[in-house]
Amino acid sequence: MSTTPIRIFCGADRSQQLPFKVLAASIRQYASRPVEIRTIDNSLAPPVAEPRFAPYTEFSFARFAIPALAGFQGRALYMDSDMLVFADIAPLFDIAFGPAKVLIEQGADPGKGKQAAVMMLDCSRLDWDVAAIVGGLGVSYGYNPLMALTPLLSPQEIGDGLPNGWNDLDIYRPGTTCNLHYTEIRTQPWVYPCHPHGGLWVKQVRALLDSGEITPDELDIEIAEGYLRPSILRELGLSDRPAKSDPASLLAWDRAKGFVPNGRLLRRFAERKKADAARRRDEAIRRRPWLAFWYRLRHRLRHGG
Repeated sequence: MSTTPIRIFCGADRSQQLPFKVLAASIRQYASRPVEIRTIDNSLAPPVAEPRFAPYTEFSFARFAIPALAGFQGRALYMDSDMLVFADIAPLFDIAFGPAKVLIEQGADPGKGKQAAVMMLDCSRLDWDVAAIVGGLGVSYGYNPLMALTPLLSPQEIGDGLPNGWNDLDIYRPGTTCNLHYTEIRTQPWVYPCHPHGGLWVKQVRALLDSGEITPDELDIEIAEGYLRPSILRELGLSDRPAKSDPASLLAWDRAKGFVPNGRLLRRFAERKKADAARRRDEAIRRRPWLAFWYRLRHRLRHGG
């Protein structure tokens, strides 16, 4: 068995620092050998001026910097931070690449297609330059193809050889789920108390509090910043109010406090959607200038400007 440390890069902006800590603890809990794990974000990539090519999150482009961060040597695993691990990650790290340079998993939900939120990278065979890759947006390829890696790799270089269960999207299958991915931003358990498998995440937070790896003061800071739901204090018995475990009551408490799940991220999505709609409006006007008034009016009614 290999004794090489497991090298993991996790996409995480400021809003995901607590979820990252929880994920990292769950990885180490089950890992059979040492783990080197760190966060990465878009500070590793050049800024994008054109709003319609802007990254969905503040860490979307960071994954393309991983081979360089690894010195173009060995293997590395990429993960989003909105996850929770239930199995030893070492066997995943040791899977043979074959002709592939990147390995992903098909995903538990076939309707959602292949998922790249968990990726094994053969850094020694990936000459990615994050600045050049981001610079190609709008010139050589669009945003969605880039995030699917298709402009960067041939079909045979993207393998779906990661075992089933390592990227289960908002489902937990006892005995099968190795990694639960809380992918729906409105229902992630740190911002929404009614996720059907959110209790698994809260249980991990409770364990970290008991061990002193996180403190109640840290939770208070995340709540003040708007990254963590206020009701978690009552759920954990840390509030001066009576403890609550009923999801409906916890949700009512958050709403009474004016908490909006992932409010900053949703505003970012709305701005990007508006910019894309403006692009489509302008393209339509160029094709049919005699309908310019109608296209502008429709855009204003739908998007407010």
